[in-house]
Amino acid sequence: MSSPRKNPIDNVRVYICAGLLSACGALLLNVMPVLFGAIGETLGYGEQHLGTLALASNLAFALVGVISLAWLGVFSWRTIAAVATVIVTLGILAILNKPSYGQLLVIMAVAGGATGALYALAMVIFGGSDRPERAFGFKLGMESIPGAALLILLPVAVAPQWGFDGILIVLAASALLMGLALFGVPSRAVKREDPIAASVHADAGKHQFIVWMSLAASLVFMTGIMAVWPFLELIGKKTGLSSNEIGAVLSVGFLINAIGGFIASSLGLKLGRVLPVAAIVAVVLVGLVIIGQFTSMTTFTVGTLLFLLSINFVLAYTFGLMAEFDTSGKLVALGTVCISLGAAFGPAIAGDLIERYGYSAALIFSGVCAVLTLVIHAGLSMRASALQQGAAQGRLVPMP
Repeated sequence: MSSPRKNPIDNVRVYICAGLLSACGALLLNVMPVLFGAIGETLGYGEQHLGTLALASNLAFALVGVISLAWLGVFSWRTIAAVATVIVTLGILAILNKPSYGQLLVIMAVAGGATGALYALAMVIFGGSDRPERAFGFKLGMESIPGAALLILLPVAVAPQWGFDGILIVLAASALLMGLALFGVPSRAVKREDPIAASVHADAGKHQFIVWMSLAASLVFMTGIMAVWPFLELIGKKTGLSSNEIGAVLSVGFLINAIGGFIASSLGLKLGRVLPVAAIVAVVLVGLVIIGQFTSMTTFTVGTLLFLLSINFVLAYTFGLMAEFDTSGKLVALGTVCISLGAAFGPAIAGDLIERYGYSAALIFSGVCAVLTLVIHAGLSMRASALQQGAAQGRLVPMP
């Protein structure tokens, strides 16, 4: 009897290369504070104009995530990655010409759409893994590392020496180099050969609920995270910390966020689906309490790092569960929509809460979102376990 063919997605080379494509897809979102700060200072745009640019980029990111359902299974993955990488690179370089605001709006939308294509592609690649929780943990950790490095490098080493043009050139070069990882991923989708997974996936209609509710859980969680993340600097400044101190904490926090993804990848399902998420939600709540009551640089650092540790960790499990029951192999790409909509809804809701009730209200809202995510994920995990156990029992055969 021949042994089952190993899933080509589940090897280190593909993980690293697809992770770099994902990092390219997350590039604009990860470095947005530095990029938009430089655009505002150099081109003279205020917060309202910059906010509109961010909206254009995020909406295009989400829109491409939705329409990717139609073409991700048609075209070669490498072709998609190549075209999207070129568009992102040229879009960033186009800003060197100091375009008008209308032109810049179009550039950000086009570049945002291209990054959305790369991110959706990476979601589909990792979604094809036989161990999706571990795969997505690695993906989310891997995509955070270049962003964290650039957040430190650009303002400290690049901007003082080469200014606005230097920032854009380094970003474009980074996008191009990460895009070259396309040669390390398969050109087409692969099918899982695990017999239990095949049985579980046999009735697609029965499992769509898990897929869509996992997407909902991811959206709720990202909304809660983004209700606090954009305001951390303001919270710190309100209590007397300097911009340099806060920037250092947030840069380290980005690396901690990456570590959270790698921890989830190493755990996989060793402790089940619920216990790891429950533990990290408890960590989130402790972090939020500390952020709301901190009195020193030390407590602000501890609270922020605990809060940021959770992001990639939780998404690894919600995305992983979604991918495991996505019979089409395409719906997992909608994870891009969860991220972009969370980035849109979270700050908007939090801004209104802060204006009405203060920062504590935003922190409470974020905590409620984390707990609600856990409740949804726990319910879905129990349903998934029951379905998998039934599938396994149905495939038991007597030993010869």
